[in-house]
Amino acid sequence: MNVAVPDVTLTTATGGRVALSAVGRGQPLLVTFVFTRCPGVCSPFLRSWRAADRSVSRPSAFHRLVVSFDPRDSVADMDMLAHHLDAASDDRWTFAVAAPADVRRLAAAAGFWYDWDEDRQQYDHPAMLAGIRGGRLVRLLVGGVVSPGRLDELVREVSGEFVPSYPLPGRVRFRCVQYVAATGSVALDWGFALLLVPVGVTGMTTAAMFVIGARVRRMSVRRNTTF
Repeated sequence: MNVAVPDVTLTTATGGRVALSAVGRGQPLLVTFVFTRCPGVCSPFLRSWRAADRSVSRPSAFHRLVVSFDPRDSVADMDMLAHHLDAASDDRWTFAVAAPADVRRLAAAAGFWYDWDEDRQQYDHPAMLAGIRGGRLVRLLVGGVVSPGRLDELVREVSGEFVPSYPLPGRVRFRCVQYVAATGSVALDWGFALLLVPVGVTGMTTAAMFVIGARVRRMSVRRNTTF
């Protein structure tokens, strides 16, 4: 992370030309790369991002940018995509195309790759969000679905807030803490109780040893007194 991204020139879905650094009036950016003819992950990924975006705790702290990496995509295609997502009239979202060489440079800096599959006549690519602040890559969010919790973590970090931990959804069974996206707070999770098990067992064992030791000493004193 902390990689500088090129300040490429974009053509927006409304026909304007703007430098990357000026998109959203210079706000931190969340950027994704798509192509409008994608028969796979692009559409569900964008829909999940759009849905999760409605619940972020700081909706005005950043700008959303969707860039096509397909040279066949036109301004009209991106405008249609914006309308499809019901984001065409939302000034917090920008849909854009750029020169193929500029897209390659931007994608490479953001850690995004795409390759044309001649047999399938489509692109092979991942689904991801790149967080950019001050012209530098801050963090990546990779996966086919954008959940509200993970999106809010990304928003907080791209806004300059320190995020202490990044749990992997569905992969961590026992968590000590749970991030609550609605409030931006961290609460104890039930996995925290597992940390108390060794302490409890040790305490109970120690107490039992003291009790047993006291009884043994009393019995020894009684025997010595009797004889």
